[in-house]
Amino acid sequence: MKIKKFMCLFAAIILCISLIVGCTFQDKTDEKGSNQGTTQNNEGKQEKPQEVTLRFMWWGGEARHQATLEAIDLYQKNNPHVKINAEYGGVDGYLQKLATQLSSRTAPDIIQIDVTWILELTSQGDFFVDLKERNEIDTSIFDKNFLDQFCYHNGKLIGLPTGVNAGVFLYNKDFFQKYGIEEKMEWTWDDLLEVAETVHEKDPNAYLLNLDAIRCYYALKTYVLQKTGNYWINDDYTLGFDRETLVEGFNYLNKLLEIGAIEPFEQSAPFHGKPDQNPKWLNGELGMSWSWTSTYAAEKANIPNLSIAMLPVMEGAKDTGIVVRPSQLLSINKDSKNIEEAAKFLNWFFSDPEAAKILKDVRGVPAAKVARDILVENNMLDPVLNEATTIAMERMGTPENDISQNQELEKITTDVIQMLAYKRLTPEQAADELIDRFTQKLSELKEQLKK
Repeated sequence: MKIKKFMCLFAAIILCISLIVGCTFQDKTDEKGSNQGTTQNNEGKQEKPQEVTLRFMWWGGEARHQATLEAIDLYQKNNPHVKINAEYGGVDGYLQKLATQLSSRTAPDIIQIDVTWILELTSQGDFFVDLKERNEIDTSIFDKNFLDQFCYHNGKLIGLPTGVNAGVFLYNKDFFQKYGIEEKMEWTWDDLLEVAETVHEKDPNAYLLNLDAIRCYYALKTYVLQKTGNYWINDDYTLGFDRETLVEGFNYLNKLLEIGAIEPFEQSAPFHGKPDQNPKWLNGELGMSWSWTSTYAAEKANIPNLSIAMLPVMEGAKDTGIVVRPSQLLSINKDSKNIEEAAKFLNWFFSDPEAAKILKDVRGVPAAKVARDILVENNMLDPVLNEATTIAMERMGTPENDISQNQELEKITTDVIQMLAYKRLTPEQAADELIDRFTQKLSELKEQLKK
């Protein structure tokens, strides 16, 4: 009997010891699982993550700046070991500054670039991290076809798209009401001439279109592409248009200038490259701007009664010529000393629900589906912008090839357009001047490609 009692007592003691050991083990496991954001040294002691500093550079308007800064603040709050220094401003001089920084190895860790700069920047060196190789980034939140068409170069994922950007008209509804212009989504090239002439006859200080030389370049290019159905520049570095078509395009621009559809360049010159800052546009004396959906939020902050219309497409067009592309790309500098942390930030920037609510549409309709869905669910995406983006994507033209987006060719075109506007060249002379200069520049670019 005594033996039986002893065995029972012994079993009870063993059970208690097992429970104590098990609880202790569980406590240690829970402690390890709850200490997120920590590491362990060789002795098993927990350590805080190493503090890192990232530089993030972008351009934009005030609305974009403030939203991006707010998102950065939230990320830093959630990740105290990360400090992000913001470097931001306008687009003027941005590309030149970035090219200098990249070549001198002083560029920021995270860089906003334009898709049209990819060929030019990559031709100068291997500057960007291949983002498809980064495990920290979930690229499945983006449309694969959109990434394939716009974000890759030579098999490398150069950057992630901030938003879907489409060429559109932004128009002032008050201006339209004042001059009895019907608010319609379907403009034709002839409509622009007819309505513009009527407006300027009613008020010599008013102009239908807010266009500088760069926006005139967009119009010329779209007109020509609709006529030809080709690339602006072919893949083999030859012209995608003939002289006759180009003369026709310059004749159309010249008509816009002659009938007072566009404010004379002599007056608008101080706002070349920044027509959104033209006082006549802000004061309601200019009715419509050839622009991008990504600028809508910023411009609406200055012109509350702003809306969006679609660009003209001529009858029988061989291509709509309507450009739909990423608003911008966010890339990581290959020379960054903190690539892993930069990649983690980018993944958060594009996929986190709170980040999406902060950033809204300051870079256009988000390209990441997860962010777009969050905005729609919370009624935070402007319905006008959402509708315009949807229509533009349905009507988008053939995506531009790299050489058609070359910045040097754009500069040549805007130079020639300015000479046309200042009556230094006729439309025929403008066409000849552009063809001669394009031919020379394309020969140079082709030679550089061989090196």
